[in-house]
Amino acid sequence: MGKSDPHVFDFYSRFLPNKKYEKVALLGNQKDNAFTAAIQCQEKDFYDLALKNWNINDDDWKISKKYDLVLSTRCPYFAKDPKSFIEKCLDLLNPGGTLFLDWGLGDHWRFEEYKVGWVKNEEQEFAYADSNFLWSTVWHDSFLNHPHYLAFQENVKKFGYENVKDAIRDEVPAILDLSEIKNVNIQAGLMTLWEDKPQLYIGLLLEK
Repeated sequence: MGKSDPHVFDFYSRFLPNKKYEKVALLGNQKDNAFTAAIQCQEKDFYDLALKNWNINDDDWKISKKYDLVLSTRCPYFAKDPKSFIEKCLDLLNPGGTLFLDWGLGDHWRFEEYKVGWVKNEEQEFAYADSNFLWSTVWHDSFLNHPHYLAFQENVKKFGYENVKDAIRDEVPAILDLSEIKNVNIQAGLMTLWEDKPQLYIGLLLEK
């Protein structure tokens, strides 16, 4: 278990409605973790690059089932087109279904030569492979007043970042403004961790 896992899993759990689902899809998971294992459901399917049964940036996911809950954590930032990714996730839902996603920022701001999009010496670096380069994040101007955003912005000043919004715009290859997602109810939440090595998590709950 990683250092951040207990904090992040608690953050996720406070978002996700505590109810029993019939069918659940986990995008980016090979197996359960402490958070996903607690989700009550009758059927659970795992889709992951390592299992060679799903690729976040494919045009056709070849997933024929419909689900009551689609969940993808610590994976959506690999999407080159975050709007298309969200729309494809929503297409997997049954009517009234729930989509839970998160994006993370800050992992690489603490290294002088690395940026949010894994840029080193003006060349792109890949996290594991070209298909899961750290490509994207989501944004909404309401984040600017969130206490965890303000704490994160204060904590990254020591790395030379005076304005996190500008840094995100300059350094993340693809940014989706959440106002572009229509006809679904969206709840967003933010959580920051670590003053010395700051991270910012953006959680989204979308209900069809």
